[in-house]
Amino acid sequence: MCYRPELSVKLNTPVIANSFWIGLALFLMAALLWKPLKNDRARVRTAVGFLVLWAGFGIFAAAASHWRQQARVASEISETLLILAGVQLGFVLVVDLALRKVRMPRLASEIAIVAAYAAVLFRLLNHLGVDATGIFATSAVATAVLGLALQDMLSNIAGGMALQLEDSVNAGDYIRCGDQAGWVQHVRLRHTAIETADGDSVILPNSFLMRSPVVVVAKAHRFFVPFSMPYSRTPHDILDAIEHALRSSPMTGVAVEPKPQCLVQSMTPGHIQYTAVVWLTNPGLEAVAVSAVLNRIYYALERAGIPASEISYLVETKAAAPASEEASPIDVLKRTPIFRLMEDEDLEDLAAGLQRLSFAPGEHILRQGEPGDSMYFVLAGRVEISYRGTDGSDKHLASFESGEFFGEASLLTGEPRTATATAISRVTCYKLDKAGLQHTMERQPDLAEDMSVIMAHRQFELSAAREKLDRETALRREAESQTQMLGRIRRFFGITGRE
Repeated sequence: MCYRPELSVKLNTPVIANSFWIGLALFLMAALLWKPLKNDRARVRTAVGFLVLWAGFGIFAAAASHWRQQARVASEISETLLILAGVQLGFVLVVDLALRKVRMPRLASEIAIVAAYAAVLFRLLNHLGVDATGIFATSAVATAVLGLALQDMLSNIAGGMALQLEDSVNAGDYIRCGDQAGWVQHVRLRHTAIETADGDSVILPNSFLMRSPVVVVAKAHRFFVPFSMPYSRTPHDILDAIEHALRSSPMTGVAVEPKPQCLVQSMTPGHIQYTAVVWLTNPGLEAVAVSAVLNRIYYALERAGIPASEISYLVETKAAAPASEEASPIDVLKRTPIFRLMEDEDLEDLAAGLQRLSFAPGEHILRQGEPGDSMYFVLAGRVEISYRGTDGSDKHLASFESGEFFGEASLLTGEPRTATATAISRVTCYKLDKAGLQHTMERQPDLAEDMSVIMAHRQFELSAAREKLDRETALRREAESQTQMLGRIRRFFGITGRE
């Protein structure tokens, strides 16, 4: 290294004045760029730091003007810091704003900044009269020692360069590496940061990623949900019940395609091991989706007449839980306008044909357009009735709670469902189908007329909500449809022509 003192000259006052205005302009630019760059303000903060140092060295250079050599060095350093601040803000304007849509790899911008820093450093050394060539020529041994000392850091940097050039891991990906798993927050030259499902931030050295297998989890990945059932239950019935429940209604975090499946996994002493195969769409949040799947399996088994109490490995002796107060089937029918005027004997016959069912939140109880010949009486929970319009959007029509009923149109006429019923909360209900009502209709054919009046009125409410009809038009349609409804009911139950 050699220094040439003859390069010391008086401070140039016009240059200092120009530097002041340039620094002020860069500071104002940094203030203007702070708000638009909500997610990446590191460069702006660095530029402001350089400007603060520039001001400090500039003040020192002005105060020490009678020490020519010290003032010269301070002035050169101050000017260099000003240039570095300009480099940072220039990259903000070019990379982060102008080329935002191009999505330039961060590695490219980092390399460009390092090159710019090197050029500014060489300029400073040259202006101070330092022979930079001599420094590099005489520092081979120091460089070797430094390289060995920084081996790990250089390995991390090399790994970061490889990751960014190959574009194999990106922000937002869910990855598994060793014992760690999480969403990638960013990939830097020395490390990759991930956020775990617990909300923790984990810093992984890039060299570790390059040495270990990294699994980038797909957006929809296969998952197995096992459960057990006793040998007393036929596998065919269980598989059908579970697959129908998993496919009939969407579940949060579970893909519709590929379709969920239920398979027999193994036969072990005491029980058969089953597995529900689903495709999950939220990597890292599998617990939420698995809970929804198990919840759906529970209700499917209950509706199939397979109570969950049979899925056990231990025999426990405990007092039976007190029975909850629930309306009897006859009381439910008496509260229904269609059956309110029936005799107790007829109600008992009708109640014997009711089937008790339960549905999990989010399950479809019936679907618009599907064939049907049954109606439902809500015992507990809340059911939403919706209609899918021609534009493909779902429109809310009504909500039914305990004591209310729905689906009677298909029961009485056999026509396809005109709306979709979805369980909003856990729903317990009774189901009455055509076979359970056939005998009663044959014994009391006059019941068809009472039913047609109720049906016409409920269809009036549905049409008014769907088509936004005025009251006069809706009432006219209600009167016209009552006669048509009576004819359809009689034909469906084979009582045509009876009075």
